[in-house]
Order: sequence, then C-alpha cells, then structure tokens
Amino acid sequence: MSNPIKIMQIGDGNFIRAFFDLAVERLGLQAGIVSVGATPRGQTVEKLRQQKGCFTIIERGLQQQRPYESSTTVKVIQDIINPYTEWHQFLDYAASGDLEMIVSNTTEAGIYYENIPYPTECPESYAAKLTIFLYRYFQNFKGKKKLSIVPLELIEQNGSRLREICLQHSIDWKMEASFTEWLQAIPFCNTLVDRIVVGFPKDMEKNEDPLLTVCEPYFLFVIDQREPFTDWPSDDSLPFVFDDIDQYRQRKVAVLNGSHTVLAALGRHAQCRTVKEAFTHPGIRRFVDCMVNEFIERYDVEPSYKDAVFERFLNPYIEHLLFDIQLNELSKWQSRIAPYAGTPYYNKALALGLYFMNPNKFTVRESNQNLEKLQAIHNAAGDGNTQPMAQFIEEVFFCQSKPILNEFSRINSILEDIK
Repeated sequence: MSNPIKIMQIGDGNFIRAFFDLAVERLGLQAGIVSVGATPRGQTVEKLRQQKGCFTIIERGLQQQRPYESSTTVKVIQDIINPYTEWHQFLDYAASGDLEMIVSNTTEAGIYYENIPYPTECPESYAAKLTIFLYRYFQNFKGKKKLSIVPLELIEQNGSRLREICLQHSIDWKMEASFTEWLQAIPFCNTLVDRIVVGFPKDMEKNEDPLLTVCEPYFLFVIDQREPFTDWPSDDSLPFVFDDIDQYRQRKVAVLNGSHTVLAALGRHAQCRTVKEAFTHPGIRRFVDCMVNEFIERYDVEPSYKDAVFERFLNPYIEHLLFDIQLNELSKWQSRIAPYAGTPYYNKALALGLYFMNPNKFTVRESNQNLEKLQAIHNAAGDGNTQPMAQFIEEVFFCQSKPILNEFSRINSILEDIK
C-alpha cells in the first residue's frame, strides 16, 4: 500500500537518493516522495519511471575498522515528474493538502538569482521554480498552510540564501505583500549533509538496476531547526543533528570537500582516476595534508577530525571518481578553497584551481557562460595580461589577487614539487 506523498524532492541525482531517500526508507517514515527533475538535461527521470521509482543503495566501508556492506531497496518515490515537459503536473502538487516538505539537491550551482520575467513555462533556476510553486500553494490554501523548505545544497546558509532569492523573485514579479509575509514565516532550514556517494560500481556492471548507487556508511545530517522533523523517528546509524551548523559546516566543507576538490585537480595531472588513487600519491597527499593542517591550526579544529576524514578517503570499497567531483568545479573552488586563501598552501591550491580550469588545455565541466569567462581570462594571461584574471579572482573568489597570481606565475614549479 502506498503512503501519502508528503515530500517533494527537486533533484534526482545519486546523492539525494543515497542520502535523503535512503533515510526515509530506513526510518520507515509513512510518507511518499514525488521526485522532480532539476535540469532539462537529466536522464534519471525516465530511468526512475522504468523502475517505478525503485532503486538499490549499497553502503560499503569500514566500521570500527571492520568491513561493512549493506544493501537496501528504496521504494519511497511514488511519482516522478519532468517539469520541463510536465509543468502543469508539477504545479498541480501545489494543491496537495498532504505535502509537508520540499527537499532539494541541485549542487552548489543550483541556488542562484536570475532576474527574469515571470515564467510561463518551467524555468531552469531552482529558486524561480520554487517561488512559483510556493505562490501557487499560498493561493490554493489562502496562506493557512505552510511548507518546510529543506535544501541539501552545499552552500553556506543554504536555506536563508534560498529564501532571499525567492523573496526577490516575489518582488520582481509584483506578488502581493501577504505572500511575502508568508514566505518570511515558513521554515527555510539551513542544513549540512555529509556522506560520500560515488554512483554505479564497476564491479557490479552485470546488475540490472541502472540506478544502483554505492555510498559509504558514514552519515551526518545537521539541521538548524527541528520543526520539519518533529514527528520523524530516530536511528543511531542515521544521525539527524539539530544544532548551530556553522562549526560542522566549516570543518566539513574545508577538510572533506576542499580536499576532494584539490584531489580532483591534482589527480587529473597525475592521471589518477579515483580519490583513493590520488590520495595515495605521495606528492598529492603531502600537499593536501599541508593545506588541511593550515585550516586545522587556523580554526583550532581537533586533528582527529582530519584523521577520520583521511581514513574515509582510503575506503577500499568506494571508487569515488575524480571526474564526478569536477562537475561545476568553479563553484566548488569558490566555496571550498577560496574562503581560506591567505595562507601558503591555500594560495597555491587556488592558483592550481585556476590553472586546471583552463578550457584551452583541459576538459572543464562547467556551464557555457563560465567556460567563456574562464577562456577569456586564460587567453588574456597567455598574452601577458593578467588584469582580467586578477579581477576575476577578486570578484569570484573574494580574496586578494596578488598572492594568487604570484603562485600562478610559478605553477610549473608547484607541480614539479608535487610530482
């Protein structure tokens, strides 16, 4: 028997399925999910439909230094929508009295503001989609019911930022003041998520589930308010932490995600395929260790946290492809490395990031707009003009450009040291 659809999720990628959907399944929550494709380019919508919303998640890793593996069939997705071809079906859910929560994972690049006219069809921007949906929901229930918004995107204050953009859209589109007041009153949770998810494993190529996804056993979900989850059951293996997320976010983004970003760049240079391969490369590990030590010392973080993260990089059961980490990498350098520029190894890391984000030399998995910007600054630098790159550093990375450009000018020496 199906459960009422209480949750809408925007995004259907590996992470949200192996993190949030798996949690809903394992907790035995009496709630179904409607899964909504985040971009017009995604291919998961049709795969989910073919499998009637079901897929397999395998958790693999070490627990208390012992091998651990668990397989779960996730069956909580009960409807699937492609909003780019089914815009009205998507908006129909704004009339659902069962709906309680909208959760999303559209990557760091997904939460952004774009000044656009009121859309008559599905906009690509998540915030624009959400604003229209919430306005329709507000109208249908005359502001008497509320929804909880739970973004999983890895940006600081993700819920607060998303609310700000929705409020700006409501102003742009001249929506009534009562809707703006309602937007300000409903929960927009700030969250932090932590779990390494790697996708389809090569050693299971004969498996018939194309959506099978492997992740590590480690799970942490930090949320700044309890209200949306008051009635959820608890499970020690799936910790939901209701606390001020700043301390959790800073160390996780810098130590885990920041290391991933640098490993992906340097691993590409060393022709490594996976996080484990890159991390066991002596020169790369030495560089990452020195960089993270700067963070540990600067922010007085327990060294044991670094040790635990590095142990996760060595998980023998996880093939975390560097290619996957390189998706939308500009926003990752911006949020994971740039905030800590100013120390020797973080300056070197940011210079390396700029070097490897050169579309003239490397495959850069970015939007066409960002590719054009990156190509322009590298073309100018190649002609001896570093002013466009300096301006880019200061406007995109919000840090002083001179130390980064100094390191960029000696990039070959840095790479030789790592070699």
